[in-house]
Amino acid sequence: MENFAFVVLGLLGLWLGTELALRSTIELAKQRGLSHGFLGLTVLAIGTDLPELVIAIQAGLSQLGGVETAGIVVGNAIGSAITQGSLVLGVAGLFGYLRLAPRMIRRDGGVLVLSIGVVAMLAADGQLDRLESGALLGVYAIYFVSLFQAERSRPEEPSKPRERGMRLVLSILGGLVLVVISAEFAVDGAVALAKLQGWDQTLVGLLLIGAGTSLPELALSLGAAAKGRTGLSVGNIIGSNIFDLLVPLGISGMIYPLSVSVSTLVIDLPFLALLTLAALVFFIRKRGLQRSEAIAMIVLYSCFAVLRILLVDSI
Repeated sequence: MENFAFVVLGLLGLWLGTELALRSTIELAKQRGLSHGFLGLTVLAIGTDLPELVIAIQAGLSQLGGVETAGIVVGNAIGSAITQGSLVLGVAGLFGYLRLAPRMIRRDGGVLVLSIGVVAMLAADGQLDRLESGALLGVYAIYFVSLFQAERSRPEEPSKPRERGMRLVLSILGGLVLVVISAEFAVDGAVALAKLQGWDQTLVGLLLIGAGTSLPELALSLGAAAKGRTGLSVGNIIGSNIFDLLVPLGISGMIYPLSVSVSTLVIDLPFLALLTLAALVFFIRKRGLQRSEAIAMIVLYSCFAVLRILLVDSI
């Protein structure tokens, strides 16, 4: 019970710290006149993925100290992507008609599908070594640079007056400190809980930690959808999933090579590819995600969670 409380406390701290840092980051980005598309795919995506990133770093350092945490890292990264691409997208779709520009479907949707394929290919031998982890970071660096160049070529919009700069910076730093402390609680509690209950580490990271660290994306997507900024909502989810697959795995694997379970290779990654393609088809054929498609995405997540729990001892 104590370990579970540590996990919950850690997840709560991750959410609060991310919220604090994210609000200030958004304000700074708006002051500099960044477009909604770039904001959703980069600033918001990276901001809402602070929990996954810090957990990956913390877990990687724990592995250097002899504590096995690879299942938490891999499960959290892929679990967050699955939760965001199905449950978060579906719930947001219940509150607004989600649309995505054709250019973003082709470019960013294509990069997301490519990212899933790259992770699956590099981890096919059951491990992500330092060289392969560096390759994941390289793919994200290329993608980020391309987004930055596209943003620079866009006609400039007037930026807001730059006020309260130091206060915003301090808020960002305070949020990051809270995220770092909370990540340690979440990782240590999850590892202890898995050992005590005899649970699979990857399953704990996939369903418990993965869903918990997706709370910032859920809050932001709901807020954006309710205000009619559906492109920002969907862009944040796609950008977050690309980041989750490439950066946390890449950084943690650079610190210490990650072992990847068979269940991740034969169930989790194929399911993530399936739901990603399904979502992209909805956006292409239906010109958006309507309520019926949103419900379908929620059902897909529910089926995955039940299947994963039932098959945990079979693979």
